[in-house]
Amino acid sequence: MKPDGSGVAPGLAEEWQFDAPTKTWTFTLRANAQFRDGTPVTSADVVFSADIWKNGPNFGNSYARIETVEAPDPQTVKFVLSEPDLNFEAVIAASIAGVVPKDFGGKSEDDFYTKPIGAGAYKVDSWSAGGKIELSRNQHFYGSKTAGPNSLTLDVVADDNERAIMFESGDADIVEYVPATATARYQSNELNELDPSQISHVSLNVNMAPFDDINIRKAVAAAIDYKSIVRGAYDGKATVPTGLIPPNLPRYAPPSNAYFTTDVDAAKKLLNGTSAENGVTTEIIYDAGVESDALAAQIVIEDLAKIGITVKATGLETAAFLDRAFGADAPMVLWTFGAVSPDVIDPVNWISGTGWLFSGQDTAKLIEQSGAYATSSDDASAKKIIEEIQNEAINDAAAIALAQFNVRHAVKPSISMTAAPWGLYYYDQLSSNG
Repeated sequence: MKPDGSGVAPGLAEEWQFDAPTKTWTFTLRANAQFRDGTPVTSADVVFSADIWKNGPNFGNSYARIETVEAPDPQTVKFVLSEPDLNFEAVIAASIAGVVPKDFGGKSEDDFYTKPIGAGAYKVDSWSAGGKIELSRNQHFYGSKTAGPNSLTLDVVADDNERAIMFESGDADIVEYVPATATARYQSNELNELDPSQISHVSLNVNMAPFDDINIRKAVAAAIDYKSIVRGAYDGKATVPTGLIPPNLPRYAPPSNAYFTTDVDAAKKLLNGTSAENGVTTEIIYDAGVESDALAAQIVIEDLAKIGITVKATGLETAAFLDRAFGADAPMVLWTFGAVSPDVIDPVNWISGTGWLFSGQDTAKLIEQSGAYATSSDDASAKKIIEEIQNEAINDAAAIALAQFNVRHAVKPSISMTAAPWGLYYYDQLSSNG
């Protein structure tokens, strides 16, 4: 993607074109592209990798319109689609479309991912799950050999206070995704604030009591005090949601129906005649390492108590949280999401790939709408589909947006960073004057 997230730019492919009559995208790979071990990147590697993308358990549907991938010569790759795809450039540039060596370079899949080989600006020297990742410059990178730092250490630190202390002491140069409640721990000139692009949400498992009843789900939506979440969980540095899909992305459209608002009396009426009429107990899980999520979960618990729904909070370490969320075994899941590529269909694909944000809501129609979006003839028709999806999210009340907020990174004044609205940036585009 371009540094500001406005579209896509050349990477491994230096140029590309689409032939409408044959529904074929043709990419020309850089002649000097090499993996970190010096092996050339060829079209055969892309053909092999595309099969991995298509068979991905969560986002394979993003590449479902790829019928065949051809390699007429080592530098040319042809993607023949079953139908036109408005979003193809964005999904082909996404991180889930990584290019790996054909047949994993002769290794087993497990061995390859233990010591991965890529063709980016940096190579992985060492890593541990949930711990540090050590990167150093890839001398075989096709781009600049001098842009960006010579090496980077990526450290997973769960505690906001510890991250701020590391930053202040000089042990960290960048702290990513600083929560709104932690901004006071940094100087204003150290915060790189981006446009609103994130959605905090609570999702209700439609295949599990009590949320298999739509009236109970709508009662939850009416009971939540969204303004309190904005004030309490985000220190006022967020807005009351206007829809489920994050804003500030190309072809974004809001719902035409009014979004959920707080009405405790209406919530109580919705519970009349349901299994929750006389009270019910359930559970909400959240990532304990995200302070804003922990605060939002507490506010949701207090709000639902007012209508007789007792909620037990379970804060989990990130890996354990994701294991339960993707396993769809939690009645309520609270988390946030945004985009990773420059198109509004990207978060829609996330909603679909996560089983409608871990709620278990049927995604068949959403997948159909994603296909219709991809084959839209113009922006207006694409936006109409996004509007429909937004309205259906309101009607189903399976996932409820709690707040819209923006990403902020703490960055040492000596370092220059350009990040897309949703927070992603390229390491080799970092620069330092100190």
